[in-house]
Amino acid sequence: MAYSGQCLCGNIKYSFEYDPMMHFQCHCNTCQGVWGTSLSALAMPKHELTTEGEISTHSITGGSGMGMHYYFCSNCGVKVYNEPELLGGMIYIPAGALYNDIEFNPTVELWSGNRPKWMQKAPTIIESFEDNGTVERITELLENLDQRG
Repeated sequence: MAYSGQCLCGNIKYSFEYDPMMHFQCHCNTCQGVWGTSLSALAMPKHELTTEGEISTHSITGGSGMGMHYYFCSNCGVKVYNEPELLGGMIYIPAGALYNDIEFNPTVELWSGNRPKWMQKAPTIIESFEDNGTVERITELLENLDQRG
């Protein structure tokens, strides 16, 4: 099954063929500042995403000390995906952007101690990390690579 989405104005369209490798939530201060709340996202290799339209980029230094790059529509401002240098080649697509195609069931949450008080822990969470759980996340993602076409 192919999945697809677009920004609000339709200038950027994107699609990918395979199921995301992981559904997760990040409650770090940076995500809460960028997204206005915790990030609920789908993780996948960047090379699997096809985009149409001109995407703008904004980069910051993430909590790891490495770059975090945000790709967005310069017309409507919608963030299409972000890319942490820490995970070389992996991207995060906001889960809400594909709500018609994918039922979001996060299995991992990061920076769990920063979860907003009003937000309950999702019942589908299997792993909960007080930090970014980097080694564990990378291991989980790499274990899933052999399942890709």
